[in-house]
Amino acid sequence: MVVPIDEGLLRIRHILHPTDFSQASMTAFGHALKLGLSMTSDLTILHVDPIQADPDFENFPRVRATLSRWGVLREGATKEDFLALGFGVRKMLSKGDNPVASILQLLWRKPADLMVLATHPEDPLGKWLPDTVGQSLARKSRTMSLFVPGHCDGFVSLDTGNVRIQRILIPIDHRPHPQAAVDAACTLVAGLGVRPVMCEVLYVGEQSDRPQLRLPQRDGWLWKESTCTGIVVDEILETAEQHQSDLIVMATEWRHGFLDALLGSTTERVLRRADCPVLAVPVNHSAMTPRRP
Repeated sequence: MVVPIDEGLLRIRHILHPTDFSQASMTAFGHALKLGLSMTSDLTILHVDPIQADPDFENFPRVRATLSRWGVLREGATKEDFLALGFGVRKMLSKGDNPVASILQLLWRKPADLMVLATHPEDPLGKWLPDTVGQSLARKSRTMSLFVPGHCDGFVSLDTGNVRIQRILIPIDHRPHPQAAVDAACTLVAGLGVRPVMCEVLYVGEQSDRPQLRLPQRDGWLWKESTCTGIVVDEILETAEQHQSDLIVMATEWRHGFLDALLGSTTERVLRRADCPVLAVPVNHSAMTPRRP
C-alpha cells in the first residue's frame, strides 16, 4: 500500500551521541552532526569518565571546525554564525564508572528521539562503550538508535559531510510490526534529502504470510519487496552484502523471550555482523509518534 509522504514521518527533536573519543566514535559523531544539521535537531554529545567530570572539553569533537570543513560555515566562524544554522549543540562530561547508568540518567532528564553511537565488535573489552554495552543501553532506554560499526565509514563522510545512501534494507516480520521501521527509514531519507534511493523490504518466510505495510512515496524513492526462505539473520546479512546496502533499518522489541535471552534478538545478531550502519527502531516508543500536520 502506497501512501503520501507526510503520513508516518517522525519528529527528531533531540539527538544524543555518547562518545569515547575513539576514531570509531568520530565516525558516529559525523553521522550525529549531519543528522542534527539536516533535521535542525538539538544534539547532545556526552562522554562518561570514571575519573573526572572537569568541564574541559578539549578532547570533544570540534563542531564548528567540522562544519567549516564541510563548507557549511566559513573559516573562523563565530558562535553567532553557528546559532544562525538553527540547531543547538551541547557538550557534557559526566563522572561515573557505569556509562549505561549515566546515559540513562541523562535520558530520564532529557529524552532523546535518536541515539547515534559507535560499536566496537573488534575490541569488546577495551572500550567504555563496546558492542554489548551499546546494545544494553539501547534496550534499557528504548530509544531509537543508529549504530555505526567501527570498521566502516558509514553513510556520512566525516571529511566532507557528504551523504551516500543509495540502498536501504528493511527486514520485516510480524512481530514486532515493521511499520515503525519503514516510517523511520523514510524520516531519515527525507531529513537528509537523499534521492534517488532504493528501499528494499525483505521478508524471510512464505509469500502468502507477508505482513502488509504502508510504503510512502516521493519522487526519487523506489520500493522493492522481496521474499525468501532460510535462516533469518543469514538471509538479511547476505542480502545486505549482495546489494551493497548503505543502511539496515529494523523494528525491534530487543529481547522478549527465552530463546532471545540465549541467542540475542534478531536485531542484535544482525548488528554484531553487519558491515553497514544499523538503525534499531523500538516499537511503542514515544519517539515513534507520527508527526501531526
